[in-house]
Amino acid sequence: MSSCNGQKESGLPTVFEANKTTNQVHRDDRDVVTNGLLDKNGDMWFTTLTEGVYKYDGSSFVNFTTQDGLCSNKVNAVIEDKAGVLWFATSKGLCRFNGETFATIPLPQEDALKVSPITGLRSRTTQEVLSLIQDSKGGFWLGTLASGAYYFDGETFTSYLRFKGRIHPDDKVYNNVIQSIVEDDFGNTWLTSQTHGGITRYDGNGFTNYSLKDGLTDDMVFSSFNDRDGTLWFGTLDNGLMLYKDGGFKFYDETDGLNNNMVSCFYQDQSGTLWIGSFRESTVTWFDGEAFSVVPFDKDQKLVELRFIAGDKDGNVWFGGRYGLLYRYDGTELKDFTHLKRMN
Repeated sequence: MSSCNGQKESGLPTVFEANKTTNQVHRDDRDVVTNGLLDKNGDMWFTTLTEGVYKYDGSSFVNFTTQDGLCSNKVNAVIEDKAGVLWFATSKGLCRFNGETFATIPLPQEDALKVSPITGLRSRTTQEVLSLIQDSKGGFWLGTLASGAYYFDGETFTSYLRFKGRIHPDDKVYNNVIQSIVEDDFGNTWLTSQTHGGITRYDGNGFTNYSLKDGLTDDMVFSSFNDRDGTLWFGTLDNGLMLYKDGGFKFYDETDGLNNNMVSCFYQDQSGTLWIGSFRESTVTWFDGEAFSVVPFDKDQKLVELRFIAGDKDGNVWFGGRYGLLYRYDGTELKDFTHLKRMN
């Protein structure tokens, strides 16, 4: 186990009034719907890489963009905190929305010239936040595009894992991409690196890193999920699933029935079935606790290149991904909302 003292910086928000814009039509095939969230009011929120954020109340969509105060139209994730405030992970830092106003909270850049005490090499800097959770103590963990992770207590940022993962061969700079973060049932925080940093666990005192040397099948990890039984699931870029329970890892791939070895997202429905999506040309896989199977309602392979799977208040399952893809499955019909979300 290794411990790390993080650098602390203050986070000062810039506040904008929110004007809810509608009837905006976008036709950007490069767009990706990155995340879906059911809020405490029963509304669904969908984040995108070029169109900002969509809110769906069950009958119509409202689009929020930079014109409404959103700090960037490139939004990677959204969470709702314990007070009901929404937090967006964007290309320009954190964006907080209280239902009326947006507040932009940039990441600190003062440590850009710091170097690793071990190698003497710098880390790449970025404002882009890829992943975000609020932990059980009320603080926020942020995963960045290139600078490791930050812990934000509401006022101060503390930097972690900046000098971990891949050192870029061209400019000899650390480039640790933290693609996902999850908290386990014991209050430990798990951070996954997409740039050969493996999986790192923080127990409140120090960090433990799991890599290929520790038996991982892949040290580029894209997604993570804590199921109802307290089992942690990790999806890799090329080598399937890694399951962590009772202090050890177990592994699954296409030879076990998984539909694709690239795993981008998870969802667990009311029956306990795990839904597993891929950001490649493969549809969704079900796992019932014993065996994997391909979902039977997507014969036409519409649910490919997914970034999220999420449930709504009525038990419907939503899917989002590349080219602005947005679908809803109600148990009978798979309905396409890809362009409907842009027409309201």
